[in-house]
Amino acid sequence: MSRGRVIVTVGIEFYGQQPARDMLETAGLECIHSPGSPGWPDDETRDNIRDKFGILAGAELLDASTMADARDLRVIARNGVGFDRVDLDYCTERGIVVTNTPGAMADAVADLTLALLLGTVRHLVTGNVNVMTGDEYDVPMGEDLASLTLGMIGCGHIGAETVRRARAFKMPVLVEDPWVDPQRIRDLGAEPVDRARLLAEADVISLHLPLTDDNVDMVDADFIAAMKPGSFFINTARGGIVDEAALISALRSGHIAGAGLDCQATEPPVGLSKELVDLGNVIALPHCASKTSTARKRMSIAATESIIDVVEGRTPEFVVNREVLEKLDLAPRE
Repeated sequence: MSRGRVIVTVGIEFYGQQPARDMLETAGLECIHSPGSPGWPDDETRDNIRDKFGILAGAELLDASTMADARDLRVIARNGVGFDRVDLDYCTERGIVVTNTPGAMADAVADLTLALLLGTVRHLVTGNVNVMTGDEYDVPMGEDLASLTLGMIGCGHIGAETVRRARAFKMPVLVEDPWVDPQRIRDLGAEPVDRARLLAEADVISLHLPLTDDNVDMVDADFIAAMKPGSFFINTARGGIVDEAALISALRSGHIAGAGLDCQATEPPVGLSKELVDLGNVIALPHCASKTSTARKRMSIAATESIIDVVEGRTPEFVVNREVLEKLDLAPRE
């Protein structure tokens, strides 16, 4: 007899991860694959999750109205790090555990962060276009990474791996993260600093934090004005953290020399987001930092393990809404 139904809303790459599917079925859970998207209509989401014990979730919106009829729902396992599409307060009130997979994608996102950094600082896309078109066999002058100071906001799993890679390129690294022990930052070879010093001294600013109500448009005109003139900006976190109008203005004026963006406030980009990605000193990607076969396999297994933990009465490793644990009788992790 099934212990519950789990809907998997991530794409075909999960469907091909047989180990994760086998894990769900071995645990007595029925696995239903129904890939969603950020644009799923609310009524379709409501219908799809109505009788489910768990959701292995992609980027679809899971707010109070879409979850209201999902009376059996006990766990939402985000197949990724961000949780801005999930109503955490409502889930906590309902006793629904929300988890994510921060460690599973750390290498992949850190790799892409350095790729965007190199591509932006060395004008790689411009060089590629120049060679392809034959208009000019040259690129603008670049910089050695070792001559640049990297300033990072956020030093969780992804941030820590980014520090390690930047240090391998001999970059000095400054980190602002009040939630991380300063000694842990020092042990990585970086220096913990406050926001003011980071913006004043860093040649490259890179974001490594989730989007929350408190940091929407955090990178605004004042933030940018405090950055060094001619500095670079990298974002592999969330587009909503950035005031795109302010960033566009700074890129056009040259106050920010270039930007490498894996995410935009609106995806796919329209309006201001489209205006931003069309700038000549921007490298823009389609929110693909975690898209490696290794990372996606790790993510699907980690998310699956979280669902199994809940059905078997254990506390998952990465619970986002930790207040919910006070409402539930889940055994602590060994």
